[in-house]
Amino acid sequence: MRLNKLFQSLSIFVVIATLLAACASNAPSAPVASQPTNAPAPTQAAPSAAASEAIPTEAPVAEEPTATSEADPDSTSEAASDSQECPTGFRYFDHELLVSEPTCIPENPERIVALDMGSVELLLLMGKTPVGSASWLLSEMPNLLPQYAETLSTIPGLGYPAELETVTSLKPDLILATDGAIDVELASQIAPTVVGSFQVNEHWKDGIGFWSEVLGQQALYQRMLENYNTRVEELRTLLGKPEDIEVSVISTTSYGIWLWMPDTAPGYVLTDVGLSRPEAQSYLKGKSSEVYGADQYVTVSLERVDTLEGDVMFYFTYDSSDPEEIKTEQAYLEDLRQQPLWQSMQVVKNGKAYFVPGYWWRSQTYLLANRVLDDLYKHLANAEPSTPVISSANEP
Repeated sequence: MRLNKLFQSLSIFVVIATLLAACASNAPSAPVASQPTNAPAPTQAAPSAAASEAIPTEAPVAEEPTATSEADPDSTSEAASDSQECPTGFRYFDHELLVSEPTCIPENPERIVALDMGSVELLLLMGKTPVGSASWLLSEMPNLLPQYAETLSTIPGLGYPAELETVTSLKPDLILATDGAIDVELASQIAPTVVGSFQVNEHWKDGIGFWSEVLGQQALYQRMLENYNTRVEELRTLLGKPEDIEVSVISTTSYGIWLWMPDTAPGYVLTDVGLSRPEAQSYLKGKSSEVYGADQYVTVSLERVDTLEGDVMFYFTYDSSDPEEIKTEQAYLEDLRQQPLWQSMQVVKNGKAYFVPGYWWRSQTYLLANRVLDDLYKHLANAEPSTPVISSANEP
């Protein structure tokens, strides 16, 4: 522990000196993003009209998105554990989804800065509260996971990317982030820093699997996986032939309409259940780019109602705690539903177009993916799952 405290003291001094020098510079600073942009962020400009009007011309290849963390969550870190000596109380961490340098991390970290939704959720399930997190995340998560709203309200917001001076003042012993959430080089001088690729935001199995290895919670992850798979199998049984149901998934915001492909967070849940997707929404990375000029999230105009149709449609917007944003998006939705083109869709006429909450947008975590699963039970099977979701690491 003396080594750790000395490391922290020296690191804090170096980082403060570096930050003061940066502040004194006259060079213009880069614009600050308010949130990560792997999903179509409401602050982003929509993709080009040429991309949005592309028309699928051939049937998709039968492919399924896959997750990397389900097969063997212990293999990567165990293989790396012998490759470098670490001080007492630390262990060496490496992983295929790690984009920062492999590093020695505390075996039992107490003061954790968590800048990723999956890592925050896992800490909360463990009964731990991060000492700081991304401001956008703290704005959205109380609405997405209201059971943690009170706890989340006590966590300092650090902006996005994280403000290093504030991070330094929190004296963390571990920093968890995804690519772009923090200046990794400077953060590593404050505390051991683990940065996952953006892939951890695409599938809850990748994200929670990755963070469970960082935090030594592989057993909890296995319980989550078994719990989720049990709930999935029950729904598949209730539906009988889920592959016969084509499900359209779109986001509808005042910034545009997006098709969400199978390799997005809610798309993976539908694939796990065995549900089909309309041809226009069935392309994975690469093929989607060939067809539309964009991967995963494809913006289209309302005139392209053929790309929105399905036996069932789930549509949603991003979650916000800003009253003005909420008012704007509600007005947009009310107007959209009155549009003749929207009302002309067969899925709307059949009463099978369901507006669902913002957790569909952020369903890259275990708890949020299960909320999507609950909606599938409700709207496709008119039932409730018999297996409850794990709500604490301490559950038997």
